[in-house]
Amino acid sequence: MSEKQVSIPREVVIAPNEKVLMVLERHYISYATIATTSLIVIWVITAGATFAAPPEYGWIVFPIQVFVFPVLPVLVYGLGYIYVKGHRYIITNERIIMFRKFIGILMRTVTHDKITDIIVNQGPIGRLLNYGRVSPITAGMIMPMGATIFSISGVKNPYEVRDTIAKLVEEFKQKGAES
Repeated sequence: MSEKQVSIPREVVIAPNEKVLMVLERHYISYATIATTSLIVIWVITAGATFAAPPEYGWIVFPIQVFVFPVLPVLVYGLGYIYVKGHRYIITNERIIMFRKFIGILMRTVTHDKITDIIVNQGPIGRLLNYGRVSPITAGMIMPMGATIFSISGVKNPYEVRDTIAKLVEEFKQKGAES
């Protein structure tokens, strides 16, 4: 079974001497698990508030229920699908490019020689379905919660991605030691 070819966004420019090694996309299930958990929390809070609300607030309770139960899930999963499809992670022989296109565009690049550590994060569902987040860390990088500043999120086979990056980092270190 062959994987489908993932395209490089037109906004990303690859230099003539650069070789593309991997083009990854974020998988929808990595978003859907977070969205589902959040929706369940919102539903429980809304249901609790509905039962606790006095009868005179019935005029506002019904529209809130209509929004939270049938409308909000459609918005969350529909917009989430578009959000996830806007992610591309390109690993070349020289750098890693993180590209996200949703409303605006965010593009971050790190060269292999700047990477000091690589973190792989998998939650329980990620372990079960074999997806996770790979965060290449650079010297002086402040680690925000979850290392979301520069991370390859929701990708299949995160340990394979980590190993590919680690191999490239090691090759750059060896080239630097030789010169």
